[in-house]
Amino acid sequence: MFLAAFPLVLWLFQGSLLGIATALLQIGMFSIALRLISRGQEIHRSYNLAQVATPPRLPRKLMGSVLIGIVVVILAGHHFVSLALPVALGFAAMGLSIAAFGMDPRKAKGVDDPALINKLAAEHAWDNAEDTLCQITDRVSLLEDADLTRQAEAARSIVLRLMRTFGTQPQDVRRISKLVDKFTEIMRSEVDRLAAEWDGDNYLYARKRYVLKIDTLRQSFESHARAGSERSGRDSFDFEADLLLDRMPRESAA
Repeated sequence: MFLAAFPLVLWLFQGSLLGIATALLQIGMFSIALRLISRGQEIHRSYNLAQVATPPRLPRKLMGSVLIGIVVVILAGHHFVSLALPVALGFAAMGLSIAAFGMDPRKAKGVDDPALINKLAAEHAWDNAEDTLCQITDRVSLLEDADLTRQAEAARSIVLRLMRTFGTQPQDVRRISKLVDKFTEIMRSEVDRLAAEWDGDNYLYARKRYVLKIDTLRQSFESHARAGSERSGRDSFDFEADLLLDRMPRESAA
């Protein structure tokens, strides 16, 4: 595309003052057109890869193609008395650009699929919980206390396991996400307190308090998750079976 516009560069050295100004204007328009098309291509690729997406507000590829057509009209207009042929050439250039790069996405996809929306919401909640719990566990591991690290890992494991097993329906995902948010908030607060007192004289008391608090927090979280399972109509035996099946691959790998 740049090579196609190379004659415009020659105008800068061979044309009159008006020709130079026209060439600069056309080079600027052509550059903007290429940038719009390039950005439109990036958005289109992201649209194709996404499961849920909305069309872009600005049809960048179409706008870039129109600008290319205008550049061709201006270029051809200097060589013909009538504007009919330059305009026809401009439309042809615009059409060829659209044929080469395609049109911008015009329809939303996935937004009317409740199952897909719920699946993505559950994955988002899972990713957020996993990232937050990993950050908290990493902070505990920095204290270089093996028992505290194992306890933090166990707490993270039970939360993620219950979240995976329990969060099968949209209402379940919302309910378990609230529990997870509260759990991580309290756990982060306890880790902050433990870290602040770790190098002090009362670090043994702080350590014991942290162990008891996290153990109680873990049991409370598990009991609330089980109670939520019963309220949602799931059989307790079925819930325990799912937990066991979810735990088996990890224990087998260990």
